[in-house]
Amino acid sequence: MSTHYEPRYYPVPAGPVYPPHPQTAPDCAALMRLATTGAIVAGSAAAAQQIRRFQSGTQTPQGALVETTRTAVIGGVATAAAGAIASSVSDQGFGRLGLMFLIGTAVVYGIQSRMTGSEETS
Repeated sequence: MSTHYEPRYYPVPAGPVYPPHPQTAPDCAALMRLATTGAIVAGSAAAAQQIRRFQSGTQTPQGALVETTRTAVIGGVATAAAGAIASSVSDQGFGRLGLMFLIGTAVVYGIQSRMTGSEETS
């Protein structure tokens, strides 16, 4: 009788194939990450633009800060809204990116239209 055993490899059964996960709405943490990312990107672009305006003498430091903050908030809201709506339609791919772009554009346009409309009536 031998105490040496050869290892034997048995095939692993394939197991059941599960369907893809159903689409679920993003959780609050995911929306906050989207909003933060959108605010950072929009705020960075706005800050760069405001620095140029300040250097040319057409903007004050306080005005630049207000405009940069306003743009960052709008970018955060638009990105969170776009992500929430797009994730209910598609989880990945170019379709989702295109939908996020369209929704983000519509949200920014709507917010800016309301803001300029309220400034004109004041």
